[in-house]
Amino acid sequence: MPDLGDYVDSNPEGPRHIGTWSRGEHTSPGLIEWTTAVPEALKPYLATVQERIPTDENRPEETRTLVIDHLFNDGRRNALIYRCVEQPTDLRDAITRIQKPSSEDRRALGRIIATQVRSLYVHFHIHHPALRTESFVFFGDPNRPDFTKPYILDWGRQALPEMYQHPEYQAEKSLWLYQVWSLMMVLSEIAEWQPLDKSFHDDAELRSRKLERKRLVTSPGWKGAMTAEIFQYGFGFLEKDRNTLEEYSEWEVKRFYDELCKLLEPL
Repeated sequence: MPDLGDYVDSNPEGPRHIGTWSRGEHTSPGLIEWTTAVPEALKPYLATVQERIPTDENRPEETRTLVIDHLFNDGRRNALIYRCVEQPTDLRDAITRIQKPSSEDRRALGRIIATQVRSLYVHFHIHHPALRTESFVFFGDPNRPDFTKPYILDWGRQALPEMYQHPEYQAEKSLWLYQVWSLMMVLSEIAEWQPLDKSFHDDAELRSRKLERKRLVTSPGWKGAMTAEIFQYGFGFLEKDRNTLEEYSEWEVKRFYDELCKLLEPL
């Protein structure tokens, strides 16, 4: 098991790895997640995450995460060290490697993921900094991970221009609607069982691809009328006037999530 200091590749967008880290005379294993975030700026947010989000309870309706043991900084690199001895499988890796599940199983997984994101807002009043498919991890056999128990990570991830980022994203504002856009993109990957293409040449192309993805998944011709209804509801909700969305009460946002999860119930 490599030591934290031995890693040459510390790409914050790269895969997480199990490694060891030292505190004084003690060495412990952990899951290493590199980040470009400034440690001091991260500390208050991470403290809130750890205070509010369960790490060991078994409540399927609530978000789960791993204990953050350490915020590593060697003057050049920063990393979150999660308390973990087993290499998890992230959702993007699962979609890439594992045979496409049945439509019923994909629908069930979509509902589980939507319920986790709903819980972030409804139960814990936390805005994730930059949700993506890799933010969700699972344990068990890498070829048959336990999709019923996701954990959300990426707490130190910085918002980047990407498909998961709302087209009207503003860095100075942390808004619930950004999380909804990210969720809808993740749900579209689950429905298709194919990861999004992350490559783009410039901002104009990226924006065009976001809008094209939205148009595609809301069309009944893509995966049928019932799947289209889910995406029409989610993306349609975000088409409201921005000022209106920003002024929504927490109960109005809760009702949105409730309806989205209801649309994902078993047929």
